[in-house]
Amino acid sequence: MQLSGVPIGAAAALFQPSGAATPAQAAGDVALRDAAKPIAFDAAGGWCFGWFHRAAAPARNMAVVLCRPIGYEAMCSYQAYTRWAEILAESGFDVLRFDYHGTGDSAGSDADPDRVAAWMDSIARAVDEARRLAGVERVALVGVRMGATLAACVAERLGTIDSLVMWAPFPSGRAFTRELRAAGGNRGVATGGPDDGSIEALGYLYTAQTIEDMQALDCHHLERAPAARVLVIGRDDMPGRSPLPAAYRALGAMASHEVLPGYAKMMVEPHASVLEPASLKAVADWLGMTAPRLEAQAAVAIAPPAAMREAQLPGGLTETPMYFGPSQSLFGILTEPRDAAGGGPRSKTAILLLNVGGNYRIGPNRFYVRMARMLADQGWRVFRLDLAGIGDSPSRGEPHPAGYFSDDAPADVSAAIDRLAAEGCERFYLMGVCSGSYVAFQTALADPRVTGQVLMNSRLLERDGADASGTWQSSMQKHYKSAAYYLKSMWRPQVYARLLRGQVDVRGISERMGTLVSARCRRLVDHLVGGGRAENVLRATRRLSQRGTDTFVVMSAEDDGRDYVEFQYGIGGSRLKGDKNFRMVIVDDCDHTFSTSYSQKMVIEIVARHLEGRAP
Repeated sequence: MQLSGVPIGAAAALFQPSGAATPAQAAGDVALRDAAKPIAFDAAGGWCFGWFHRAAAPARNMAVVLCRPIGYEAMCSYQAYTRWAEILAESGFDVLRFDYHGTGDSAGSDADPDRVAAWMDSIARAVDEARRLAGVERVALVGVRMGATLAACVAERLGTIDSLVMWAPFPSGRAFTRELRAAGGNRGVATGGPDDGSIEALGYLYTAQTIEDMQALDCHHLERAPAARVLVIGRDDMPGRSPLPAAYRALGAMASHEVLPGYAKMMVEPHASVLEPASLKAVADWLGMTAPRLEAQAAVAIAPPAAMREAQLPGGLTETPMYFGPSQSLFGILTEPRDAAGGGPRSKTAILLLNVGGNYRIGPNRFYVRMARMLADQGWRVFRLDLAGIGDSPSRGEPHPAGYFSDDAPADVSAAIDRLAAEGCERFYLMGVCSGSYVAFQTALADPRVTGQVLMNSRLLERDGADASGTWQSSMQKHYKSAAYYLKSMWRPQVYARLLRGQVDVRGISERMGTLVSARCRRLVDHLVGGGRAENVLRATRRLSQRGTDTFVVMSAEDDGRDYVEFQYGIGGSRLKGDKNFRMVIVDDCDHTFSTSYSQKMVIEIVARHLEGRAP
């Protein structure tokens, strides 16, 4: 694997992100840019993406490598890991946080062979890069959940790790796979079929080989201590002491057990995740006990790596990190054919994938990474971006109370369009799932450069004034199934058995259906007296169509947002029938975030066909 045609086997490449700011633009962003830089390094036959956080002076003679959890928990804890890296850097540590091969922004996929070996090699290579970039020999590993388990196993193999922090670790891979089986519950069909031993759980695929290799992991029964010092942190939502400290003490390590607050609040949906800075700082203090700041340290001369602009993917694709926005502080990654600048009409079209809730730019279940790479393989240029306050784009002071419904979000997207226009793009499609579709719709209304929008499983396209909690809109934010699903369920005998056992939320479903009927009645009254707010989305979409902006709506058949969308556009989009710039499709066997491999592949193919039909 190469980076911009230059082998990266021996050295990492610090990305030189495209879109450097002018001196005036960069004046307020120097500290941010100096503190963290995007990097890529060779691992597992491909490359891993990550961020290197430079230590605040005076630095310590130890670097820290942060090992993320696997699967859904990695998304939940992304912001915590980012803040953890910042706190550790402020405390004097050089820090490397990264995505294992086949995860996050890195190359590869969860369907590739030898996943466990790839994850472990990613950690080992990250240790090498941390040493090289920091100019130190001493390295600490810090991990949460499966990230802690992998870190301990790699540390034992390396035999050179100074300190190890394990927060809520699995004692073995078997414990992790038991949770996967419980979470999967036979939901979804893995690529090899239902009987091949694969598990598809919480939006991620674990092949039969991956399951087998994970079950061989055991950080409880190691042959030697993984590090000289080990701190095991227990869960604040589950009492009990880990057996690991005693096992490691028997191997000669200084091992201790603590319970710190924050785990339960950290490992929830990304938009609801709450951090405990005091706990993160406590870990930094523990690491610093044997790595004091070096007040009079001599400057370490580190040969800077060659500036690289892009990372290569199989099939002739490149991925380029980009800063954009007024202060060039917002971040995204552009995926495109290697010869995009000299390509055909598709090379002039940029597709922007917009954040779903608090999920950073990879999208839920890494859906956006897969979509970006598949569409780029067909010639399109695809930009996965982080809005302010999400992922690696800093917030503007205090977070907006409406979060991803911020009034500033469309301006962020327009700034991304500015950046892509500077790269030669002339047509711009906005895509988003759920809240991402809201931002797409609002941006299309505000920015006439938007060529088209793909709105997937929308629950909201406009807010009722300054408050998003009106009766109708707040009802649509409660998670139920679509009315079509409940009507179909009435013909299933097993539903009545569940009803008799009290397993059906009759009251909640009744309230939801009542709200829907009430909203339709209010709309009828508004229409009879001359129109009202209930028609705003429909009228706005018609204005976009008249402007030439294309709207493509993709809805899962059973998704609760289907009621909202069909309230606006009619059953199957019937209220805009005949509008050449509007199209709506209903897809079966898909959940709200397209969490299965099957549903992702199907939706990407549907979107690709639509784009092909709209191509110049």
